[in-house]
Amino acid sequence: MLSPNAVKLMPTDEQTQSSKQEFQYGRSIIEYELRYEARRNLAITVRPDKSVLVRAPLGSDITDIKTKLVKRGEWILKQINYFDKFHPIQPPRQYVSGETHYYLGRQYRLRIRKGSDESVRLSGKFFIVTTRNPEDSDQVKLLMLDWYAPHGQAIFDQRIRKMAPEILGVGYESLEIEYGLMKTRWGSCAPNRKIKVNIELIKSPLPCIDYVIIHELSHLLFPNHDKKFYRLLDKVLPDWRERKERLEQFGLNEC
Repeated sequence: MLSPNAVKLMPTDEQTQSSKQEFQYGRSIIEYELRYEARRNLAITVRPDKSVLVRAPLGSDITDIKTKLVKRGEWILKQINYFDKFHPIQPPRQYVSGETHYYLGRQYRLRIRKGSDESVRLSGKFFIVTTRNPEDSDQVKLLMLDWYAPHGQAIFDQRIRKMAPEILGVGYESLEIEYGLMKTRWGSCAPNRKIKVNIELIKSPLPCIDYVIIHELSHLLFPNHDKKFYRLLDKVLPDWRERKERLEQFGLNEC
């Protein structure tokens, strides 16, 4: 039996020290956020807002890091230019009436009403939020998160149960699932057969949700983004590139 943990509404990304850095590639000055983490290899992520995140092993020399970044400079600029194709990233939500919110890739208008109970429901094309203090945007946000969390967990559980046997085969029942809010990732996995899924993923279309889940399940067999990993991804989900591109328009880029 799969063993999902309780939903965590606090960020689950590792808290690591970061600093702003830059390096020169040709005529371009590329700024990036540098984080030191307990990892083996350097990881470079270009986010949909065109910011660059570099995660380096603890103790790495800054000169060595910049040398590696210069070697990847062409790829980094290509990714930055790639995100120019998309519309501006959705701005931070203010949780006020009339604002657009997503669920399974569809847009819903937010309607906030004053009432004695604290609740959220979907009605037609609207999220109806009832609260004793409609002007308290923090409370509205909390109510929305409390609505998204169980709905997301139910759908993620169902999709994982469907796909885990095909990818993992015998022993998939020991898979542990954790849900929470993650600042920079849609999902992640650990060697101890634990998968973390960002509850915000429930805002994206179902094909994108399946892509993230299959991506993380595949990492349990092949931890790195190597040929074996992509061979499996191509076999199980031939259109994963299109799904990934669609997902990136929702604001995060990394699994």
